[in-house]
Amino acid sequence: MPLIVVIPLSLLAIYLAVRRSLRPVRALRQELANRGAQDLSPVTDSGLPTELLPISAGVNQLLDRLTAAFHAERAFAANAAHELRTPVAGAIAQAQRIRSETKEKLTSQRATEIETTLKRLMRVSEKLMQLARAEGGRLQSDEPSDLRTVLQMVLQNFARAGEGRIALRVPQAPVLSMLDPDAVGILCRNLIENALKHGAQHGSVDVSLEPGGLLTVANDGPNLPADAMDRLIRRFERGTGKIGGTGLGLAIVTAIADRVGADVKIVSPRPVKNEGVQVEIKLPVVDC
Repeated sequence: MPLIVVIPLSLLAIYLAVRRSLRPVRALRQELANRGAQDLSPVTDSGLPTELLPISAGVNQLLDRLTAAFHAERAFAANAAHELRTPVAGAIAQAQRIRSETKEKLTSQRATEIETTLKRLMRVSEKLMQLARAEGGRLQSDEPSDLRTVLQMVLQNFARAGEGRIALRVPQAPVLSMLDPDAVGILCRNLIENALKHGAQHGSVDVSLEPGGLLTVANDGPNLPADAMDRLIRRFERGTGKIGGTGLGLAIVTAIADRVGADVKIVSPRPVKNEGVQVEIKLPVVDC
């Protein structure tokens, strides 16, 4: 009779003790499961059983090696792109000089082709620097900034370049965010460049910002097939049209969005319309 009472109580006590001792292990598993792809910070080992401490130490060593490898890759891309700018600019100037001095049509044509190729190399190097900035740079600022101001400055840069097909709609009240203004500018500039380049030739590009931080960039033009929406956010993926590009614009946008916890949503055709492409990103904002 005593055993009938003692055995169930002992099993219950053992179950509760084991469950309580494994609580830090479950917390560690949940922490690793909730991590994003860009989060390589060390895992916490507080409260873990002594027998499991070497496992957390090994995981942290692996994360440290991965972080060092990623930093080296990003630094190489940024430094290589930066160092290419000066010699490429010099080569472009030399090609332009040859074209202006020569009287031979064939030589002038070849100088123009060289200049076009070098300008494309310059654009690729700039995009690589932006990608390195998006993946490894600081994306948070110490003070909140108004997203409306960033958008207006980006559109002013396009206007100075002679691009007047952009329509901007922003709310009356400030839309404050802790995101770094440079990172937001890179994101917006790439979205607008893609919309201008791949939309209808004489169509407008609609840029809007909602009070909750929803940024929308839409253009008119051909619809995207369903399989292309996921493919175009990969690096060096280009559309099927004849318009050239680096294939890095949406990859840069996605890299910034992933690091700030935002989702990139591509819709085609546009809502209310039967054509075009619309990109939506919900940027994090702070209360006024």
